[in-house]
Amino acid sequence: MATRTGAGRWRAEVADSVSAGSQLMAFEVGAAGPVALVLSGDSRRLNLVRKRLPGWQTIRLNTKLAGRGYLGWPGLTLDRAGLPLVAYTRWNSGNFKSQLLLSRINAKGGVSTTRITAEGFPQSYVPPPAEPVIVGGRVHVLESYGYRGTVATFEWFPQKHTWTGLGIDAGLGDFPLGPLFGGIGPDGYLHAAWTESLIPLASAPVTLATRGRISDSTFILDRALTTGLALTGTGAEVAANEWVSPDDIGVSGQKYLWAGTIVHRRSIVELDGWLAGLAVAPRGARDVLLGGAAGLNWYRSPRRLTTRVTIEASDQGDGTVDVSGGVSGVSSGKVVLYRERPSEKRVAVATVNLSGGAFSFVDDAPVVRPILYRAVYTDPRTGIPYAALLREPITDTG
Repeated sequence: MATRTGAGRWRAEVADSVSAGSQLMAFEVGAAGPVALVLSGDSRRLNLVRKRLPGWQTIRLNTKLAGRGYLGWPGLTLDRAGLPLVAYTRWNSGNFKSQLLLSRINAKGGVSTTRITAEGFPQSYVPPPAEPVIVGGRVHVLESYGYRGTVATFEWFPQKHTWTGLGIDAGLGDFPLGPLFGGIGPDGYLHAAWTESLIPLASAPVTLATRGRISDSTFILDRALTTGLALTGTGAEVAANEWVSPDDIGVSGQKYLWAGTIVHRRSIVELDGWLAGLAVAPRGARDVLLGGAAGLNWYRSPRRLTTRVTIEASDQGDGTVDVSGGVSGVSSGKVVLYRERPSEKRVAVATVNLSGGAFSFVDDAPVVRPILYRAVYTDPRTGIPYAALLREPITDTG
């Protein structure tokens, strides 16, 4: 766990030793300190790690699973007392049946688990992700699943001695991909965001759903993995990562190019790297976690991120490529241009000056094709690297 202790200063502590392949699935910070959910590499053991004086406490949440049993992507929130609430599913890969559970952890580390669904409902081709949300002082749980051509998301809430599921979204699809995010915004509405797979269309759209008196949902990106949801006075902001794969441009390899993306209504802002987290900070600021070749970096913007970089590239027919674009709201500064291909180290080809917010460059040495370009503008005040990654490659045929 790393804690920011001052400008440019961080203190890292070892909170626990985990098995190889384990992943951090959720993270929250309360009055007592940070709380994390860690899932083992085989998706069969879920631990909660939290700060406790004088050190750290690790709590096993799930009981033993059967041979074909796995755990879905868990969700974490803290109640008013700062105590953890964890929602997760148990899933059987043999019959696709699932069970949704809600665990409450008390101050001493005791775990009380409530079974929300029974008899294997809902069946799903993948372990359903879940997310606890506090609504009017009560805990509701969001769950998304995919089965037999339908992807649906439920909001489960306690009613007398049982739980009732309210559908907030349903449509044609295969299954959810990755985590499910949700929360109550300043508008009093429930908001949720997730990615779902549409294999026949070769897409993975990001869905943003809102539930007030009625439920409404929309696709906000065509192909991206959702990594965060920030709820602000001006609406929901969704963090996701669009990608370009080797197959997209016809090259070999296993690694993708990632473009961190923040969507707020009709505004789409792209960043240079993998967008790992987005949060609302005091006084309307935004905290951003961004991963790249140099590791994981934290940034703070004093307001909502609005700077947008654009890029275009065209083959000139003589072996050169004309690259141009702009940076919104910025009249002067510098933009770094990179040549990029999935699974290969990118190459910086030029640093160009902005003139009236626009830039242009002629690349006379792209000896390897197909090739993509990325333009990166680094805000001099915040250090945030705004970017635009070309989606259509420059090929041998132009």
